Amino acid sequence: MNVSAPPGASPANAAVPPPRAGRKRLLLIKGVITLALLVFLTDKLDTADLLARLKEAAPVFLFIAIVIVTLEVPLAAYRWMLLAQRTGAPMTFALALQLSFAGLFFGQVLPASIGGDVVRGVLAYRNGVDWQPLISSLVLDRIIALLAAVVLILAALPWLVGGTLGALMWTAGASALLVGVLIAGLFVDLLPLPRRLKDSKLGGAVLGLIALARRSLASGAGAGALTISILIHLMTIGAVVALGASLGLGHILLPSMLVVPTALIAAAVPVSLNGWGVREGVMVAGFALFGIAEADAFLVSVLLGFSVVLSALPGGFTWLTLK
Repeated sequence: MNVSAPPGASPANAAVPPPRAGRKRLLLIKGVITLALLVFLTDKLDTADLLARLKEAAPVFLFIAIVIVTLEVPLAAYRWMLLAQRTGAPMTFALALQLSFAGLFFGQVLPASIGGDVVRGVLAYRNGVDWQPLISSLVLDRIIALLAAVVLILAALPWLVGGTLGALMWTAGASALLVGVLIAGLFVDLLPLPRRLKDSKLGGAVLGLIALARRSLASGAGAGALTISILIHLMTIGAVVALGASLGLGHILLPSMLVVPTALIAAAVPVSLNGWGVREGVMVAGFALFGIAEADAFLVSVLLGFSVVLSALPGGFTWLTLK
């Protein structure tokens, strides 16, 4: 399916963006939420102790974490390339890598991971990729990343339930609910919907994208993308373990198998800038279930966020090299 936009049309034609003042107001609200969450978390902690712990961090493990997070970007780009090719939006790995770094770069000041997806989409469209399969590939990319996180959470539960079953049941329930919602959403077009909705231009386009997404998920490209997503999340867990080691935490691996994917899912909700504040809150609460001090969990999360920021810096250069 490779449907080009009609003459004079663009992705923006499908949904009129809010006025510039409205966009600025929304960005300001998300900035305030981010700041409020971080202030709330740090207010409960001893700032002097945090700084002292940070000064004692082992640089070699910090470097390892940054390298791991940076290596995730080419893998994510390859995943997107597979899905774009499957949905009918041919894309080379070089272009996917450029756009992924650029999206990550601009996504640091945009809502959650969705902001980076929008940047990738706009830049890809301006570099000649048809908009309809492009949107489908971006939606698929996000769905598969979330599914991979849920798979890891469910896989980790048997090793983590000993003595803490009650504390972990909410995670299993939330994960199952998320899987149910995603699966149900992928079959919406098969429901007996009103003909008026199916025949409308926007409704038909949305239902067509859903059908394309479902077929793509069941393909070899979908399976490959899910495998890559699981590997990326495992690398993020490895980065968290390295950051924990830099702070002298030697018992963080198994808890990370549960807490990190949960934090990644929460950070994907577009209520803060690039997930800041939300990620820290989930990691502090999650690691606390396993006896890890709030200050240590907060530092690990913040260091993970800064590792992502550093890995995004090449995106400024790749953006300049794009058309």
